[in-house]
Amino acid sequence: MRSFWIVLQQTYTQSIRTNSYVWMTMILVVLGAFILAFPSIMDKFNNEKETGHYLFISEDPTIEITQQQLDLLKTEGDFELGETSKIETYKEQIINQELDGLFVLKEQEGSPTIHLDYYMEKIDSLLVQNTKVLVQNVYLQNVIGEENLDQNVANLLTVQIEPMMQNLRDTDSNSFLIIYLLIGIMFLAITTYGNSVATAIAAEKASRVMEVMITKISPVPMMFGKIIGIGLASLTQLFVFFASIVIFSKVEVFKIEEGTIADTLINMLSVSYTIYFLLFFILGYFIYAALFAVIGSMVSRTEELSSSTIPITIVLMASLVVEMMFVIDYPDGMISKVTSYIPFTAPISIMVRIINEAATPLEIALSIGSMLVSIALFSLLAAKIYPKGVLKTDQRLTFSQLLKSN
Repeated sequence: MRSFWIVLQQTYTQSIRTNSYVWMTMILVVLGAFILAFPSIMDKFNNEKETGHYLFISEDPTIEITQQQLDLLKTEGDFELGETSKIETYKEQIINQELDGLFVLKEQEGSPTIHLDYYMEKIDSLLVQNTKVLVQNVYLQNVIGEENLDQNVANLLTVQIEPMMQNLRDTDSNSFLIIYLLIGIMFLAITTYGNSVATAIAAEKASRVMEVMITKISPVPMMFGKIIGIGLASLTQLFVFFASIVIFSKVEVFKIEEGTIADTLINMLSVSYTIYFLLFFILGYFIYAALFAVIGSMVSRTEELSSSTIPITIVLMASLVVEMMFVIDYPDGMISKVTSYIPFTAPISIMVRIINEAATPLEIALSIGSMLVSIALFSLLAAKIYPKGVLKTDQRLTFSQLLKSN
């Protein structure tokens, strides 16, 4: 047991002292700051955006649009009345980017349809819709006056319908962005630190350090010491990332508006969500780390790792594709439920379902149980294969060779 702790401590210390680890930790802190500052940065760019200039011309004598009515339009630019005789000139100005848009209300000439033509290089759908509503309201007011309709009845007939999309679940509209962020962090961390396990083992094996260590420490404690040591290094890095976000939000370094992605992230960093994320990251890490350890023991040189780890990389990429295509958008679907119990996809699938409140306590417990069973099986496999692999320093081994009895 003492040898296990020695390997764990040494592995952890070496991992956190590398330049790549320090730089990655700094990048994560900067990433956390950027997430909180992103809304403020976008507001600054929006405020610096030049206001547009638009013209409105009415060729229909029955519908008169005044400058006062144009001033009521919701637009980031200014809206003015134009002259009918200068329509072609205005078009040239739009082409030369001297004017942003032109609206021309055509004369009806007995047609039941009101024609509103508009000319723009870049379509502003909201502005077009608001201008359409303005013309409709002016036309309706003219009809009400001509037909002497009761104003209360007219108001009932002209009530506006405003469609508003609502969330199916009691989750924030920005939650899916946070889910993508968490999935990306979990995927990159598992890939990076899993490869670190294989690289550390292969490097020691290639340098013949393993032959000296194996006389003092048995292979299995050595393997788990490396896996847990690197795992603790990854948890340290994640802790720094989440802690930096919390600290930045508490000291109010950045202005965080309600309803922004930064506000959603802070609200999601509750005790329960944080515990779930760390738990499933640890389980996912151990599932893959045991396999990476076996791969590291199979090769005789670190240069062979890139080709040897391809099967695990394919499994990781396939799992990520499944999450992106079927799980994130359909957390209640059958595929999401099934992948919650498959060891390679369970860590991310169940986390997505928890955030979307689509997983019951029983399903969470069963998912954790399936991952623990998988870790136990992979660990037994690794414990059987690893001792044989690390002692063979002169050749690259296959699974069939390692599975054979001594």
